[in-house]
Amino acid sequence: MPLEFRRKVIDNNKSLMVNIPYEIAQQLEINKGDTIIITYEDGFFKCRKG
Repeated sequence: MPLEFRRKVIDNNKSLMVNIPYEIAQQLEINKGDTIIITYEDGFFKCRKG
């Protein structure tokens, strides 16, 4: 069963930000300071640990 969360998009100067829910970060083993790769294709974006 996929994990699904709703998050608000916030403004940070000239960028938009969305936080990553802890449960998803835990599954992807993403920690503070890690780099992620964001890909956009066919109306969806994906992120993965880079």
